[in-house]
Formats: sequence, structure tokens, C-alpha cells
Amino acid sequence: MPLIRFVDRLSYALALLSGIALCSVALLIVAEILLRKFAGISLHFLWEYGVFVHMTAVFLGAGWTLRTGGHIRVTLLRGLSPRLFELWATLLGLVISSMVSNALVQMAWGYIKSGRTTGTTTNTPLAIPATIMAFGAVLLTVQIALRLLSIALGRDPELATTGEDTPAPIMD
Repeated sequence: MPLIRFVDRLSYALALLSGIALCSVALLIVAEILLRKFAGISLHFLWEYGVFVHMTAVFLGAGWTLRTGGHIRVTLLRGLSPRLFELWATLLGLVISSMVSNALVQMAWGYIKSGRTTGTTTNTPLAIPATIMAFGAVLLTVQIALRLLSIALGRDPELATTGEDTPAPIMD
């Protein structure tokens, strides 16, 4: 299906962006420590932006993590009726993810309308990280809906690989 392929490619690209963002924050934290220790310089923006980047990275990578089976599973009930459990667990996940997405979209929209900022020296508009988080949450919700469709059609809801040369690890 073209829609599934598009969402998968978008999820993969956002997962890569998420990884790059997290590595960048880690490098900036190391730079902050070294600069403060040896040059007496502080990157005052880093701790605030680090939190924003971390929060957005979690949401941007969530869709691809789900699609490749990288999420944590509780397999106790799954053994009783695997197909039925997958269906109900995915449906419950869709409901919860929809509620989270709705809340994050409303929060982002409120920040956009109000123009609210962090109130710190950088005075960053809160709409920027909130919108990115909302986008990631909505993409996760779409990925869960497509997972539900795959289960209903009797297809494997997870990809066999993570986009790398090695298969995705099974975490049962």
C-alpha cells in the first residue's frame, strides 16, 4: 500500500533525525562540561534546548520503534490468543495514542495562539517544541492505526528489518 510505504519512510526519516538530535545533545553536553572546566564558558541555552530536543526526539522516533517491533511487550496474555491479543492491545494503544495526540495538538495550538515563550534568557517560543512533539505523536497514532489495519487484514504488523542490514531484534 502506498500510504503504508509513505508513513514507513517518514517514520524512518524521523527516527534518523531523532537519533542525530540525541547524539548532538550528548556532544553539546560534553562540550559544555569541557568549556566550563577549561575555559570558564557556559552554553546557557544548552540545558533548556537539551530538554526540548530530548522530548521531541522521543516522539519523533516512536512511530518507527513501533513499526519495527522495538517497543517493550508484556507477553503473559499474548500466549493465550496471540491474534486476538494483538488486535485488542493495538486498539487500546490507538485509543490512548489518539488521546495523547489530541492533547499535544491542543497544547501546541494554544502555544501558537498565545505566543507563549519559555521566559528564560533565550525566550524560546513554546510552540516550536510543542508542535514537533505533537507531529511525532500524530505520526505514532497513524502508525498504530495502520498496524490495526494490518492485523485486521491478517498481515504481519511489523517490518522484518529496521532499515539496516541486520534484522530487528525480537524482545519477547
